[in-house]
Amino acid sequence: MFTDAAILGDDRAGCLRHGVHCHTKDPLPGLRFSEVKSTLEDTFPGYGGIFAKEMAIYIVATGKMNYVPGGYRHSFLIRNPIKSITSQYRSWSKLNADGLSEIILSETGYREMLELYLYIRDVKGQTPMVIDADDDLLRDPATTMKKFCDFVGIEYKESMLHWKPGRPEEWSWDDVWYGTVGSSAGFARNPESQSSSRVEDISLYPTYVQLAIQDSQPYYEYLYDLRSTQ
Repeated sequence: MFTDAAILGDDRAGCLRHGVHCHTKDPLPGLRFSEVKSTLEDTFPGYGGIFAKEMAIYIVATGKMNYVPGGYRHSFLIRNPIKSITSQYRSWSKLNADGLSEIILSETGYREMLELYLYIRDVKGQTPMVIDADDDLLRDPATTMKKFCDFVGIEYKESMLHWKPGRPEEWSWDDVWYGTVGSSAGFARNPESQSSSRVEDISLYPTYVQLAIQDSQPYYEYLYDLRSTQ
């Protein structure tokens, strides 16, 4: 919801490059950061918990960390930038995005993830859980999900590991972002990427992709090392 607020809301941020095309349209109602916070902190009768997935950059780069909602347990899902940034590059390339180098260099989001982690820990007084996509979730989905459920205080169910293939109606973004998960039926490892430490020749990518990876790596490694504290 904060992502939508940053790109489509009334107090949206022009500093986010790939949301520029949305700034020429009328903002959508109900998407001010204050309204999103109020919604997330509302009561939800009949529900045992509320799960909200966000991108740290849309809260940090917009200067809106003070809108992080109360009453939640926070966790961070990280992935080696060698994998995530090259994947981002391939996806944006398929969309023929304008200003691709600027998008890749400015919106990788690793620095913002660390800033948000430290804000939640040092200001909010909560130590978030850090999960690595490859070395935790895909390597051992059941154990990781059990730890996550215990951390957030919800009941673990075996059904969390499996789902029906297909694209839910609420997935509003282009298929380039959802193609793999939309055709999946559970957590499955890509045979070409066995762990987060797999070596890949990034020299095959444009210079700006290599620079984005090099800039992001220290923030990723900092967060990766925090996994041992869980």
